Amino acid sequence: MDNLSDGYLVICSYAIAILDLISAVLFACVSGVLYAQHNHWTSLAALIFSLLWMAIILMLLLGIYQRRLSYIRYWLVFTCLGIMLDAILLLYGLTLSISINWEGVKITVLPFVGLAVEMTFVYIIYVFYLDMIYREQWIPVARYAGGCSQGDIKTASSSNDTKRRERKRLKKMYKREERAALRDLARKLRRGQV
Repeated sequence: MDNLSDGYLVICSYAIAILDLISAVLFACVSGVLYAQHNHWTSLAALIFSLLWMAIILMLLLGIYQRRLSYIRYWLVFTCLGIMLDAILLLYGLTLSISINWEGVKITVLPFVGLAVEMTFVYIIYVFYLDMIYREQWIPVARYAGGCSQGDIKTASSSNDTKRRERKRLKKMYKREERAALRDLARKLRRGQV
């Protein structure tokens, strides 16, 4: 994908995460008010769930910002499980009635529309996740001779595990260099050299 689509994916991912966080905060407020009024265990369970939901969304925001695949993957799994649970509960509620109440069907269409919107959000974040995986594969993999002969050297492209370890090593190296540069800059700022 080109840089333009990557920019749109990042912006859309941030927007989705912020909208999801707003809905989680609203759900937490409603469940907190219900728990304060009725002091029932279901309201407490909803409040605890909403706090977990907000933590997962904050992980998504961190994953987008730091480009961490595992954080985005946690959000994707959590949200997909939530969508499946919502769909099962909605279908159970529809099939529970003995006769068809058309007013009730009209009211329950809105949650299904909400599920469709949430699935669209999951798809956009999933495309962003795949784009991150695609970009990560092209981090250059270095080869080391060490002290061994050329016959003993295995190429880095021989296994995916080696590539993954090398990418991880390079990320750590880049972060280390970045931290050292920031420390050096902070030191120069304190001394008034910059």
